[in-house]
Amino acid sequence: MNALADPTLSLLLPQAACALGLVLVLLLGMRPGGRDGFALERWVAALAAAAGLLLVLRVPSGGETELFRADGMSKAWQILFHLGTLALFAVLRPRGERPLALALAALLGMDTIASANHLFALFLGLELTSLPTYLLVAGLRPGRRSLEAALKYFFAGAAASALFLMGLALQYAATGSFSFAGGLPGAASGLALALMGSAALFKIGAFPFHFWLPDVYEAAEPELTAWMSTAVKAAGVLILLRILGGHADFDLPDLSRWLPAVAVATMTFANLIALRQSDVRRLLAYSSVSHVGYLTAAVWAWQTGGMPGDALATVYFYLFAYLFMNTGAFLFLRLCGIRELEELRGFGSRAPLLAGVFALMVFSLAALPPTTGFLAKFFVVWDLLKAGGTGLAVAVVVNSLVGAGYYLNLIRLMTLEPAGPRTAPAPGRTAPAAALVLLACAAFTAGFGLVPGLREWLAAFLIL
Repeated sequence: MNALADPTLSLLLPQAACALGLVLVLLLGMRPGGRDGFALERWVAALAAAAGLLLVLRVPSGGETELFRADGMSKAWQILFHLGTLALFAVLRPRGERPLALALAALLGMDTIASANHLFALFLGLELTSLPTYLLVAGLRPGRRSLEAALKYFFAGAAASALFLMGLALQYAATGSFSFAGGLPGAASGLALALMGSAALFKIGAFPFHFWLPDVYEAAEPELTAWMSTAVKAAGVLILLRILGGHADFDLPDLSRWLPAVAVATMTFANLIALRQSDVRRLLAYSSVSHVGYLTAAVWAWQTGGMPGDALATVYFYLFAYLFMNTGAFLFLRLCGIRELEELRGFGSRAPLLAGVFALMVFSLAALPPTTGFLAKFFVVWDLLKAGGTGLAVAVVVNSLVGAGYYLNLIRLMTLEPAGPRTAPAPGRTAPAAALVLLACAAFTAGFGLVPGLREWLAAFLIL
């Protein structure tokens, strides 16, 4: 009880659960005897993530110290982080206890980003998230290709960290403080914001900082790619939101010029390149880049419109929807062992249930009604129109139509084409945990698209 009475410790209960789980996983990994697929370590890691999820709700809203705070925004993002990590633990095939410990360490970093009330705490969370993720890419499936992708990811991440540190230096030189409170003086705000904002754009893979993302997503295990493209990406979006929110009292005209340009360039480039892909994982990697463009547009609408709760709810709703539809899509690839488009040809006749679930994920990624993806993108367009971004809204709609070309091609190959010699065989028995995750992704992807009032509820929760 005394520990819980401490204002700092009471804000870090989810982080404490992750740290305890990390230590236990490492200790269990050193035990002598058989390994049984590291089932015990996986259960401990999943329980730690689940306990952290429950403790997120235990943290009192409104608590604040110099370094950390707990509000509706931080708690909402922590829920997303823990759900994504639980899905990873349910389907992960670890070769040892280290991948489980690394995932928990990254989750600890993401929770720190969510709770940060200070630029140094934000940077600490960024590094705690990034370093374990680099090692996961290299070590989950060791090989030359994964090592090359991890090195590319590491150097891109190092560049992002350097940009963030330069922004921190400018902040301190101008104000003598790393606090969010008060933002930056006008003379320093533009450059500092550009540096730290560029670091966030590096992390989420926005154009022109996307160069590392397709190779990393293609080389990593599909379940790891699903986690990086949803939970880790959501952490990068949150960094961008925190930085912009810390400058709310200052006029930042440059932001109105470069952020829409980044959004349009990101979605357009990614969609055009995705049309030419023959590897399904690489196609979904460029798809992920295109969704970064849509998210960047939503962030601009939130910032330009005065940071209202409903626009913030749109950003979160998009990330929450993307968590389920992209996790479901990559999990399908993992369960079926599919890499090339030719392996999808006629696959619907061999495994109709799995093909149907994948089709639902693809329809949602393409923003076809009445899926959750459609509702999420509709809210983005609506907020852009309210914020005066008519041109940006048109760009989102046009790019969505372009993206539908490669998404619907996946459906065509599965359902309208006959099976060929390279068509993937129907998978064997699906593990119960993986089947449960896939069904949950399908249920939320289909169900949330029918609940437009969910955004209003999220807006009320996020401003707590």
